[in-house]
Amino acid sequence: MATPNLTEHDVGATGERRTVPLTQLIHLMSEYLKLGAHRQTFLPAPAASDTLVRGYTIVAGGFGVLGVICVTVGAVAGGIATALVALIPIALALWRARRNRRNRAARLDLFEFGMTVYRRGERVQGFRWDSAEVRQQVIAFQSNMPTEYSFDMTGPGGAHAVFDDVLFADGPEWGRTIQSAITGTQLPGAVAAIDGGETVHFGDIGLHLDALVFHGTRFTWEQIQLIDARSGLVRIKVDGRWQSLVAVAAIPNFYIFNELAERLRVTPFD
Repeated sequence: MATPNLTEHDVGATGERRTVPLTQLIHLMSEYLKLGAHRQTFLPAPAASDTLVRGYTIVAGGFGVLGVICVTVGAVAGGIATALVALIPIALALWRARRNRRNRAARLDLFEFGMTVYRRGERVQGFRWDSAEVRQQVIAFQSNMPTEYSFDMTGPGGAHAVFDDVLFADGPEWGRTIQSAITGTQLPGAVAAIDGGETVHFGDIGLHLDALVFHGTRFTWEQIQLIDARSGLVRIKVDGRWQSLVAVAAIPNFYIFNELAERLRVTPFD
């Protein structure tokens, strides 16, 4: 939820713009949403840690060396062509570096009952663990596969924030903390809702005590032999055939969905 009428540069009674310290805005948001005690702050990752900038720079350097060699051996036209090609990764590296500089004012704060996110030019966004929805773009299902912490978060009142481990340092730490907090807070309520006969929705998929519902079609838990998401798509095996449903990234609070679906498939609720 965005704090009403608060920006980094608020307008005073005289009509002149005045700077409101970012720490004060974050404090006001935490008080407004009753986020509790402050736990951790995460700041932007150092520009030097951006592997894309380093990669673009290395590629440009390689083309530069090749161009010099071409000119040295008399292939001037080849040297010029190589130099022109080198401009592409240089331009990409400069664009990426500029974006990183714009994001230096970004800040991610974790609290006892929620979190706040700030990016330069935007309002402070706040989320409570008991009402936030998080969509993670890439989730690794094997221990030897890297996990990308790219989050798209929404909450009541139009709160919305998109951020990743390129923007904020220590992605594995804040990423796991956010997912664990949301899952631990909301899972008991979802279990109680299903146990009470309700259907709990995760985007286009609904979970009920008797069936998984997708676009109006009901698949009873007795029909579903397996649920798989390692391909980046949530799939169910029904009567020996795989059926793709939606992308993992399209499911809000995927870890809650996965826990509930597997419980229902293996041991239906009493």
